[in-house]
Amino acid sequence: MIHIAIVDDDDTDAGRTAAMVDRYYNGDHHRYTITRFTDGESFLNDYKAGFDALFLDVEMPGIDGLETAHRLREVDDHVVLVFTTKMAQYAAAGYDVDAIGYLVKPMDYFGFALKMRKVEDVVAKRQGVTIPLTVGTGTQFLSSHDVRYIEVLGHEVIYHTGDTAYKVWSSLKEAAALLESVHFTAASRYCLVNLEWVKAVTGDGAIVDNITLPISRSKRKPLMQALAAYYGG
Repeated sequence: MIHIAIVDDDDTDAGRTAAMVDRYYNGDHHRYTITRFTDGESFLNDYKAGFDALFLDVEMPGIDGLETAHRLREVDDHVVLVFTTKMAQYAAAGYDVDAIGYLVKPMDYFGFALKMRKVEDVVAKRQGVTIPLTVGTGTQFLSSHDVRYIEVLGHEVIYHTGDTAYKVWSSLKEAAALLESVHFTAASRYCLVNLEWVKAVTGDGAIVDNITLPISRSKRKPLMQALAAYYGG
């Protein structure tokens, strides 16, 4: 489920945005929630980072959308931000607050749907998944964001984080199936890399946390394509 906030002082415009969200999800309220705020002050008051996406009107009384966005980013750099505006000249200012774009009112559904797909893609990247690992007699839970790369040695799969390597009895195929949706890609038959942590690709290696992981010839092109999609996403 995706949690969406709409901040817009105009009841008609806010209702249109909500209607487009509902249309996008075919009226399935199990797939989304919407919380509407009428101004930036009420949105920011006692703000808690519980939203995945925000549709933020630029022209509002009190603090406008741009100021609201700047204050928001002081406490939450995670929520996916889309500006809504009647004046397209405000669009460039969105880059300062990591907005993924803007929608000009009155919005058409086709343009909204394209932006919504982008929102979903970015939300998926940022959410990650929880990885349950059986370690000894207990279970260790890892966030996929913390895992730099995964390698297999014999029948052991090793999950490498910033400071720890967790060894479990499993297969790389099982790890790949669990992590496919959060941008882990094979560097070789024996290694998966988290695209979040790939700093460079040089020669036949991917640099992750100052470690050069070998890239096999057959995996190089798919890895480069995955990186291009991830950073261009």
